Amino acid sequence: MTKYISILIFCLSFQLFSQSQNELTATIIGSGSPKYNTERAGPSVLISYKNTNILVDMGNGTQGNLDKLQVKNKDLDALLFTHHHLDHNEEFTPIFIKTLLAAGQFKVVGPKPTSDLVNSIIKNYEEDIAYRLSKKQRAFYDVANNFTVNELEGNQSFIIGDIEISCTPVKHTIATMAYRFDAGGKSIVISGDLSYSESLPILAKQADYLIIDSGGAIEEGKANKRTGNGKNRGNKEHAHVNLDESSRMANEAQVKNLVLTHLNFNNVDEPATSEAINENYTGSIFYAEDLMRFPKAEGSTNTPKQITNGTKNNQGPNFENMLKRLDTNKDGKIAKTEAKGKLKENFSKRDANKDGFITENELGRGK
Repeated sequence: MTKYISILIFCLSFQLFSQSQNELTATIIGSGSPKYNTERAGPSVLISYKNTNILVDMGNGTQGNLDKLQVKNKDLDALLFTHHHLDHNEEFTPIFIKTLLAAGQFKVVGPKPTSDLVNSIIKNYEEDIAYRLSKKQRAFYDVANNFTVNELEGNQSFIIGDIEISCTPVKHTIATMAYRFDAGGKSIVISGDLSYSESLPILAKQADYLIIDSGGAIEEGKANKRTGNGKNRGNKEHAHVNLDESSRMANEAQVKNLVLTHLNFNNVDEPATSEAINENYTGSIFYAEDLMRFPKAEGSTNTPKQITNGTKNNQGPNFENMLKRLDTNKDGKIAKTEAKGKLKENFSKRDANKDGFITENELGRGK
């Protein structure tokens, strides 16, 4: 059952990507964090409009998820970095080399040390690149002018294909850029990793979507142990926002939709997290998953999971997602020994026939 569900999700994701080309879209290629996760690839977002495709960050698993969408290296017009932490650029080397070998024109853009990184790859893989080019009777000089490198400092604006891009530095442990993408009357902002930054609300002013570091998101079963989301964190420097900070920036920017990504775990307590965010921000809130696309294609049933104004989605918990996380013996139902968090706490209420298992029909009980 799980196998067929996965195939269906991949097919829907490809269909959505194919339909998205006439509007500015963001596809979450990887929604995870430095912690290895089989259900979440490392941080990566694909921005698309018409024939322009821009890949922002390239964490572990990026290539695999691009393949599921049938996005080829020759389709990429630019590779952008928010910053150079390993979880954000882990797959840059193979993606850069394969895009170079594809012989199309593309750009590499990011803060320091983007130029050094590109130069070191070319130097260290010079023989490998030459070997692969020689198989098609080419040499490095045939592709040397197919890419350009733009190392960013401060606030800048530039155009790639049909997309206008603005960027601004944000506070993190190393040089980090947030990006705004404008095309077709729509706007999408990607924050990168950050702590509270006055520059971000200026960049994201009235954006349609702000895709932001999920710092402080609450894990299921830990709502009563919530820490680090208060307004006062003292003078200590922090690498990531808490929920108060991310929601204040979203409110100051007056963004229409807030998308939390860079998640450390799979089972986010969405109602509790949204309740905390709604203390400052009352717009729509989405929780990123790999291959999730924004905005939703018209007429599509593959709707991103959303909670607005702190209320639960009317459809209730997603049984298919719970099965993927909890059904270890793949029997299509959840045993009490497999349940976790609030599901475990409310197991007896949901288990209507008291057989020791929760099925899809029983999941809506005991909310």
